[in-house]
Amino acid sequence: MIAVVVVSAVGGVALLGGSAAAYEGNAASTYPLTPGTSTLGTALYAVKPDDAAAENGIDTITLDVGSEASVANVTSDDVEVAIRGGTLFQIENVNVSSSEDGSQLEITLPRTIQPQIGSGAGAGAEVAVKFRNFTTPSEPGTYSIDGTVTTPDGETDGPASVSYSVSQPELSVPDQDLSQFSESQQLNLTASVPGGGYVGVFTTTDDGSRGQLVGATNVSTSPQPANYTIDVSGEISSSQNLTAVAYTESTGLSVSIRQNQTFDPAEDDPLVIDGELLNATTSISTIDVDGRLQAGGEYDQGERLYFDQGEASTGYQISRIEGGEIGPSATQFQTAENATAIVDTANLDESQYAITRVDDGSLVSLDNDSTTGPGDDSFLVTGQQAGPANGTNGSANTTNGTTNATATETANTTTESANATTDADEGNATAMETSTEAATTTAAATEETNATAAETDAGETNGSGQATEEGGPGFTAITAVVAVLAAALLATRRR
Repeated sequence: MIAVVVVSAVGGVALLGGSAAAYEGNAASTYPLTPGTSTLGTALYAVKPDDAAAENGIDTITLDVGSEASVANVTSDDVEVAIRGGTLFQIENVNVSSSEDGSQLEITLPRTIQPQIGSGAGAGAEVAVKFRNFTTPSEPGTYSIDGTVTTPDGETDGPASVSYSVSQPELSVPDQDLSQFSESQQLNLTASVPGGGYVGVFTTTDDGSRGQLVGATNVSTSPQPANYTIDVSGEISSSQNLTAVAYTESTGLSVSIRQNQTFDPAEDDPLVIDGELLNATTSISTIDVDGRLQAGGEYDQGERLYFDQGEASTGYQISRIEGGEIGPSATQFQTAENATAIVDTANLDESQYAITRVDDGSLVSLDNDSTTGPGDDSFLVTGQQAGPANGTNGSANTTNGTTNATATETANTTTESANATTDADEGNATAMETSTEAATTTAAATEETNATAAETDAGETNGSGQATEEGGPGFTAITAVVAVLAAALLATRRR
């Protein structure tokens, strides 16, 4: 007497298993299949040493999957057989044929295999079959399969009928927020990958395909949707899209082996349902800041900094360092329930600062080491403006440079125009007109330069963030003006 145990098959991977009790006539379907094309595993167990197959060997194995499923696409390359008793036989070079309607698969072994059966109660040999390209029923539900083994002289053991289920896998990954500064980054998702499988999470390339692997679930065997947390620590540094893909484990013909495997996207099989890859895309948003507030850091005015060295829902103040000691408070802020805050340096003058608690004035250790002090746990705000402000200053300096260059070029052009004139009357006219235009340009340049110089004297900075030395840009502009006037006078004299 034999019984058939059918165990899991999703996305191209078989899973075999069950207990001895299950082999003794109790239907067992430990893992469900999925709708579509899968890999199916069946196990036949000869429970009595005097069975025909035990005495005369096994020549063929026949599986009847019923009218709801199909084995029509299964080929010899898709089938593997293992017969395990006192000796393990692993057989790959088999011949197969399927019935016209695809409901039956006959597997002929390359030679007759005599199972090695021990003695005593419950002795027998396990016959396991793995075959790919099995078309499961199209709807979730419970189905049956019959299996028999045949000896060389035509005697059979079986058929034995068992049930198996077809389940619809699921994968859902909501959009979520992660801190790029956290040492522990975790991604949450919901998935059902029956049959021993995984969910791998990848970066998303520009064309929408899978990129680098950033994390994966442990092997899953649950046919019901379950919540999973994937560790992606150190992988997320900026806002981006991630792609989650379901896979099935490709190694092992038994439950115990497959449950101890780990995910390998190069070896395991992406789960395809009705020709569609089971995947989901999620948008990961990181904290919108310019950096993390750290001891010894230098930050421009207007930068937004991430503070995570405090306690939850606590008030803090940013105080100046004066003479190596904590000075007056410049501004205050409050941490959120997760003990973090975003500090804006827009209203902080150029100076050295430290952070203290409002309630007791205690100093916050910004580097989390054993030494805490105003010098060790301070940061610097520079005189530079963050973001667009730097671009604005740079544009102003560029404008001044352009004005100076234009004035000099005008002078040179004036001289060349005067020299190139051969007719005295035309030369005078050209020189006078050029001188007038040059004077007009010079006046405008002088007015703009004086305005710039006045702003500089009032404390404005140049593009590098340093105060301009007195007479710097003013001297350059005046030199250009003198050059223009000199050129004009020279042209007038050369009539």
